[in-house]
Parts: sequence; C-alpha cells; structure tokens
Amino acid sequence: MNKDRSLNEMMLSLFNKSTIVDLSSETISESKSLSGRIYQDPEHNGEFELDRVLTDIYAPQLIIFLPDKPNGTGILIIPGGGYQAVMLDKEGTALAPEFLSQGYTLFVLSYRLPSPVEGENINKTFIDAISAMLYIRKNADKWHLQRHRIGVLGFSAGGHIASTFVNQICDFKRSSDSKEQEIFAIPDFVGLIYPVISMKDDVTHPGSRKQLLGDNSTSENIIQYSADLNVTSCFPPVFLLHCCDDDLVSIENSLLMYRGLIEKGVSAEMHLYEKGGHGFSIQWATDLPVGGWIKLFMDWMYSHGFK
Repeated sequence: MNKDRSLNEMMLSLFNKSTIVDLSSETISESKSLSGRIYQDPEHNGEFELDRVLTDIYAPQLIIFLPDKPNGTGILIIPGGGYQAVMLDKEGTALAPEFLSQGYTLFVLSYRLPSPVEGENINKTFIDAISAMLYIRKNADKWHLQRHRIGVLGFSAGGHIASTFVNQICDFKRSSDSKEQEIFAIPDFVGLIYPVISMKDDVTHPGSRKQLLGDNSTSENIIQYSADLNVTSCFPPVFLLHCCDDDLVSIENSLLMYRGLIEKGVSAEMHLYEKGGHGFSIQWATDLPVGGWIKLFMDWMYSHGFK
C-alpha cells in the first residue's frame, strides 16, 4: 500500500473517532463541527486528502485523540500557520497515529487568530492556549492522565504561542496577585519544532509578526512578544528542533531560545539538522535524518519521566 495513502487512511479513521470540544462558552461542551472556514492547504502536494487548514476561527476548540492504552501523559498540540491560519492536519491530525500507538493522549488546539487592528485583543490566541491547558489538567482523570504529566508541543507560529503563553503564566506566578488557576496552566514540558521565537527585525518571521503586532509594532511590544527575552526559571523543560536550511523561520529563533533558557537555568535540549527546511512535520522529511524527530522527542520525554 502506498505509504501516503496508508497514513491518510489512519488519519481519517482517527479523526472520525476524535472528540471536538468547544472552549469558548461558559459551559465547555462537545461540538459536532469545526469552528471557522476549512480549506485544503494551497501547498498541498501529496496524496493526503486530510491536509486541511482553518481560518476565520470564531471559537477555540480542542480535537481530542485517545489511545487504546493511555500511558498517563497528555500533549497539547499547537499547529502553526503564521498567525494567519491553523494547519489542522499537517501539524495536528498527522501526529496522532504515531503518538497514540505509544499511549500518548493528544489534544490539537484550533485557536482564534489575532487581527492587529485598533482595539483588538492580540492576547486572545494565548488566552485560548491557557484555557486549553486548564481544561486538560482539570479533566485529566477523565482520560486516565497524570496531572503532572501534561505538556505542550508547538510548531512554527504554534511554537511562539506555546513559549509565549508559558512566559505569561510564569509572569503571573511572580506577581503577588497571581491566580491559582493560571499557575495550574503551566505545562510540565514544552516541545518547540521549527518555532517562531523572536519578534526582532533580523530574526523574526515577518508574516507572523505583522499578523500579531501589525505594521507599527513598537520596541516595547517587540520585546514583550519575543519569547527568548522573557524566560524565567519557572519555565518547564524544553525540547527544541530546527533545520539549518529553514528559509522561512530562521534557525536563529531556536538558538536564541536555547540561550535564553540556559541563562535562566532551565533544562533544555536542542537538535539541529542540516536539511529539512520548514513545515515538514512528519510527512515531508521521512527520507532525511530529521524525519526521526518524533522518536527523539519521545526519548526526551521518557528521560524526564513523561511516559
């Protein structure tokens, strides 16, 4: 059987078995459909029928994938999309077969996208991620998860969301008026795959910064939303992965984050590869050394007791 076709069939089967949860209402409830507009990735170039992209998302949602034999560890997946879309399948559904086979429970986040206009709350995306972590941890028993074994895995702009919302919660934790529920949202581990980290001119992904901060970003919000500049010692252990030939999001993003973590005494492991480009997820790097990154990530989680 064609490898692409086999993965597509597994993705479709698992998606049909998944549960969609709407996080937007006071009473969180299951949903029958995805929020927003769904279309095929314009760069779709394989046999994957499931290569969907979400835009115009009006309500944050979690797509929950349950393993047959849960190992007690849950992972919040935050797909990328340059803050213009959410790569639902490439950096979400496609991960399910391999992770579920090892007992991990996956929660793929479909988040509201920022719109840099006057009066718009650009933090709504990070609020969605925090809400997702709170929901997962509060309901951990429901999925046979250990509350101290719940992490986050972010791709590209999703890596910026992951690192930024953790920084924001750590900032809440430092303040005298911090709220217990916000601290409860700190993940136990963080994986950042070809992440956007910095908002600085010579490092950032221009499209992500423009969509998040607008055309007239200030030095203050560039610093505020550069994850490497806001790391504190409360940040959980981090796994970083990037390719040297990434021509969309510079490898300097991961280098800066690693340096920021080490300077604050945070446990961090970084893997750099010569080739792989950007946005390869698991489908488009199988013939390269970086194609084995999921095993590296699982081994890293195992070394920290998350398996």
